[in-house]
Amino acid sequence: MREILFDRFGGPDVLTVRTDSPRPEPAPGEVLVEVAYAGLNPLDYKIRDGSSGRAEGLELPAGTGREMVGTVLAAGPDLDEVELASRGLAPGTRVFGMRGPQDARGVAAEVIAISADDLAPIPDSVTEEELPGWAGLALAGLTAIATVHDAAGLREGQSVLIHGGSGGVGQLLIPMALEAGASRVWATGRAANAERIRELGAEPIAYDEVDWQQAIREATDGDGVDVVLDTHYFSTFEPSLDVVRPDGIVVALPSLADLAPARERGVRAAIPAIVPGRDRLDQLVHGMRSGAYPLEVSQVLPLAQIGEAHRILEQGHTRGKLVIDVRA
Repeated sequence: MREILFDRFGGPDVLTVRTDSPRPEPAPGEVLVEVAYAGLNPLDYKIRDGSSGRAEGLELPAGTGREMVGTVLAAGPDLDEVELASRGLAPGTRVFGMRGPQDARGVAAEVIAISADDLAPIPDSVTEEELPGWAGLALAGLTAIATVHDAAGLREGQSVLIHGGSGGVGQLLIPMALEAGASRVWATGRAANAERIRELGAEPIAYDEVDWQQAIREATDGDGVDVVLDTHYFSTFEPSLDVVRPDGIVVALPSLADLAPARERGVRAAIPAIVPGRDRLDQLVHGMRSGAYPLEVSQVLPLAQIGEAHRILEQGHTRGKLVIDVRA
C-alpha cells in the first residue's frame, strides 16, 4: 500500500511516498480504516522538521498527519461485530477522527490502524463531495472545543478577540464562541478574508490594512476584551496582553507557547490541551450537520503532492483547511 514517510527531520523534501508499505494489523481496541482524505495542520510540518515537542523521541521512519476520514474495514481481536455495531463503527461505515495524543503514527496512508475510541461515524446524508471537510474537522474541532470551553472557560456576555479567524481552527472558534454566548467577537485576518470572517459571525479586523490593537481599543472604548484566542502566537501573544481586560484571559494555541510574559504582567494565560473522546466528536458531527460549523476546505491535493502541501502550510496563510486525497 502507499504511505507517506520521512526518515529524517527536515524540509518538505524529506517526505516520500512509499508504495510497498505492509498493511497494518489492528491491535486490541483498534479498527482498520481505508483512508479517503487526510487533513493537514501546522503541527504536521513542525513534527516533520523536528521543532515540535512531539518530535522528541519519535521513531524514524515515521508517518505524517493526525486526522482523516475513511471507511472501516475490520476490527482488532477484541472487538466483535456486536461491539462495533454498538459504537456505530461496523465494517463499511464512513468515519472521521484523529489519533490520540499518545499515538505517534501518521494517517497519510491508504490503510491505517487506529483506536476505535478516536473515531465517530459520519451521517449517511453526507455526500462524497463533502467528505474533504470532514477530513479536516477532528483536530481543528477538538482544538477549538478545548480552547473555548476548557482553557478560556468562555461565559455568556464576554467579548472575544480571535487571531487567525479565517484559518482552520479560527473558522470553528468563531461559531463556538458565539454558541458559548459571547456578546461580541472580533477576528483578525487578511483583508482578502474579511468577508469570510463576517460570514462566520465575527467582526473582521484586517491586520494587513489597519493596526489591530488600535482597532480593538477604539471598538471597546479603551476597555479591551475579556478573552483573546490566539492561533498565531508568535507575533500576536505579547501585543494581546495590552488589549485584554485586567480580569481577562489570553489563550495561546501552540503547545510550546511561553506564557511567562503574561505571568510577569499578572495576566491570566493558558494553553489548551486537546481532550479526545466520542462525545466531543459527536458534538462536531452535530455542528457540521446543523450548519453551525461551516468549516471551509481551501484546497485538496493528491497524495503525491504532500511536499507541496507542507510548503503551503509553512507559508502560514492557509484559509480554512488543506486536505490530501489519499486515493488520488
